[in-house]
Amino acid sequence: MTSLERLNARLNGQPVDKIPNMNIVMAIVAREAGVSYREYVNDYRKLVEGNLICLEKYGLDSVSVISDPMRETSAFGAELVFPENGVPFAAKPLITDTFDLSVLKRFDPAESERTADRLKGCAKLREKVGKDYPVIGWVEGCIAEAADLRGLNEFLMDLAVGEDYLEELFSLIHEQQKRFALAQLNAGADFIGVGNAAASLIGPERYREYGLPWDKAIIDFVHAKGGRVKLHICGNTGPLLELLKEAAPDILDIDWMVDFRRAAELFEGSATAVSGNMDPVEVMMRGTPQLVEEQVLRCIEEGTATTLIAGGCEIPAAAPEENLRLMDRLLYR
Repeated sequence: MTSLERLNARLNGQPVDKIPNMNIVMAIVAREAGVSYREYVNDYRKLVEGNLICLEKYGLDSVSVISDPMRETSAFGAELVFPENGVPFAAKPLITDTFDLSVLKRFDPAESERTADRLKGCAKLREKVGKDYPVIGWVEGCIAEAADLRGLNEFLMDLAVGEDYLEELFSLIHEQQKRFALAQLNAGADFIGVGNAAASLIGPERYREYGLPWDKAIIDFVHAKGGRVKLHICGNTGPLLELLKEAAPDILDIDWMVDFRRAAELFEGSATAVSGNMDPVEVMMRGTPQLVEEQVLRCIEEGTATTLIAGGCEIPAAAPEENLRLMDRLLYR
């Protein structure tokens, strides 16, 4: 089976030769491409090169343009700082205490430098892997993007008091999110990853009010355009699982601190396959081969016929190569 055939079959609960390996790798991609993280996030050619190496070396079953959460933030007008070997960040929040949203640029994803680079990455990955592997595009969820534009602590305070500007901001972000997602689908992506890490910090009550409607809106939009969605909310999403079932992504990443058996059972028979959930640090980076084997087999045992296997979040660059290779070998049936 090709990886795309394998993933499609697994999502449908059909037999596969191997459970799809859906590890998230970013710093590892930069390492394998032989470049700094700064170069990896700014040059789609290096991102593509590293992805292709990882396919062969670690048995991954997808390629992805995931790199950092600041693509849209930059396009909205923020000035970014690019550490040589760290994740880029905004030099200062675009949205200040005046809540003036006119400072946010309405951008064409094909014209803004960093979003255009991601589109080129989608197109080049599609060209290189043909129909053998799924290509995963990426956009930021509305909660995560709002936090990037406002500053996380300030944004959480705004949510707590229900500032009036929030609905307008989410609507604006969502319109740009749709444009960026569609452009990636048109460039060759099969899936759109939606990264919404900050949503794990706000609790079920506020997620129902502020997060779920927008996550569901982008999922429904991508589905209407013929794509599928991988929703990634790292952190403890245990309290949100019932709500995430309503969002109905095709794949839901489950981080290591969440009860994987409960998540798999909750989503069994639904439109959503769960993916997870080894601890990327304590198991994949620091763990012995015995621990890696134990935890991979645990995830397989706790899962269902549609479950995918991956670290709960990104696998660190310092993870031993033998741990990554061992994980992949354990997935063959």
